[in-house]
Amino acid sequence: MSTLTFIFIISGIVLIILSAQKLEKYSVLTASKFGMSPFLIGSTVIAFGTSAPEMFTSLFAAIDGKALMVVGNVVGSNVANIALVFGLTLGVLFFKKENFTSGPETSLNLIILIISTFIVCGVMVVNPFSIYSSLFLLSSLIVVILIWYKKNTGVPVEIDETQENFLLTKLFLSIASLVLAAWLITKGALNVLDSFGINELFVGYTVLAIGTSLPEIAASLALALKGRYSAVAGTLIGSNILNGLFVLAIPGLFRSSSSFDYIQWIPLQILLIIVTVFFSIYVFIRIKKPKRASLMVSFFFFISYLVSLSLAYN
Repeated sequence: MSTLTFIFIISGIVLIILSAQKLEKYSVLTASKFGMSPFLIGSTVIAFGTSAPEMFTSLFAAIDGKALMVVGNVVGSNVANIALVFGLTLGVLFFKKENFTSGPETSLNLIILIISTFIVCGVMVVNPFSIYSSLFLLSSLIVVILIWYKKNTGVPVEIDETQENFLLTKLFLSIASLVLAAWLITKGALNVLDSFGINELFVGYTVLAIGTSLPEIAASLALALKGRYSAVAGTLIGSNILNGLFVLAIPGLFRSSSSFDYIQWIPLQILLIIVTVFFSIYVFIRIKKPKRASLMVSFFFFISYLVSLSLAYN
């Protein structure tokens, strides 16, 4: 790997972590003024902020004609969000000897998550690069957002920094920083692709997906340490839904013409469905019966992620 490629990727990752944290902060400050509940903030505002890197990296990849890299980014990020991010969160909570619980409003969103995951897999079977597939994905996203808006229940989040000045300007600058960070990571990933001849699937699944999932790791751990478990679940659920229904729609909007061999994606799709369903069951059970975070479940998710890396490489 050349020094320039290394600089692109590392600087992009560092900038993503810093700018995503700022985007999360200023987005929550803005949303709190409208009396949004913790889960709605997690599933929409924070999820959008942490999914923004996937959106922008996928946009640049699609512009460069690397549509397969976008699919790898989406599938890789969604698996990483659950298997890596949630697994890490559970591990932290286990060693803190704390219970994991989630609010009752999570139930409906777990169903939406499962449905959206099957929609993503279905679109990949038909044609992920069709304009019709993109329109279907975006229409599904609009329906989900309307459901979230109608179900905006719970106690509004209390924010201490309501006197923040130039809020919209800072929000815009954080988004601009994310755009630059996404470009740097995408440029580095394309250099890896050209230098080593690694397939687009694996580059998207690793370099793009892991790099752009770092904001989810930072946001989820920060929320968990503050005891906002509903927001943790909401962030991961909302992020995966946005990745699948919005980010995957990007190649079709640019009329990407990359060939797509669905067969090679079957193992990764099966694994994505398994970890999504397992995650949903675990969170649903904890709605009914709060219990100490499970280290075994944490290990299961970590092992699943390692398996997914092997499947992506092959």
